Amino acid sequence: MSDITDSSTTIGTSWTENTIPAFTNGPLSSLETCVSEVQSKLRRGTLTTSTAPTLAQVQNWLERKKMEIAEAFGFSYARKYAYVTLVAAQYRYSLPPDYAGGYISLVDTTHNRSIVIIDKARYDQILPDPSDESSGEVTTACIKNMELWLAPPPSGTDTLQLEYQRSGAETTNDDYSWLPGIMRYRCCDGAVAEAFESVHMWAESDRYAGKFEMGLQKAKRADNRKRWQGKRHTALNVFQNDNAQNYQSSS
Repeated sequence: MSDITDSSTTIGTSWTENTIPAFTNGPLSSLETCVSEVQSKLRRGTLTTSTAPTLAQVQNWLERKKMEIAEAFGFSYARKYAYVTLVAAQYRYSLPPDYAGGYISLVDTTHNRSIVIIDKARYDQILPDPSDESSGEVTTACIKNMELWLAPPPSGTDTLQLEYQRSGAETTNDDYSWLPGIMRYRCCDGAVAEAFESVHMWAESDRYAGKFEMGLQKAKRADNRKRWQGKRHTALNVFQNDNAQNYQSSS
């Protein structure tokens, strides 16, 4: 059987997150207050490195529940905006580490243009070797796994804005500022279920796991109603789309 040689290099791209509103009201305003909420439900005193479960375990379970919530929902506050400065002639860029797929949009903020995103099969058909293209203003993009491929390769240090669905796996695991208070309570319910399971208290674990799942179902129904309220629009024809693409003058 033939072998494959793993790549010895990686693509490292530095993205800058756009400022976002922070949901800091309410009693659960940080990771520390979420841990305190879990402690109050467990009734085992202050969690430390020597308790069962440990403080680190509970923090990890809170992080996991945050990611599960982000995975289940496409609500507006799970969207994220990030900026990247391009490198001349470089057409491959790694996506942000918390990129979770789904709908995305890409804007060239240097030239005030939206960039058309096509599927990878179409991209490979049209551009089997992007490096063979002359550098210029980026007009087309494609997502390949965790990479962003551009065409033509940029001719300068333009800035792109990427809107994407976040996974909830933050660069710092104590970032709960983008989750509304009710979702933080649900993170705590899920972490309590994991904590009781870790000490083999199955009935209590099942009770809180059910509470977590029921909360997600209620939120999912509410989220679907919000989605339908924003569907009152018509598709653009080819002329309207072209006008929209070139509405603002290039800077």
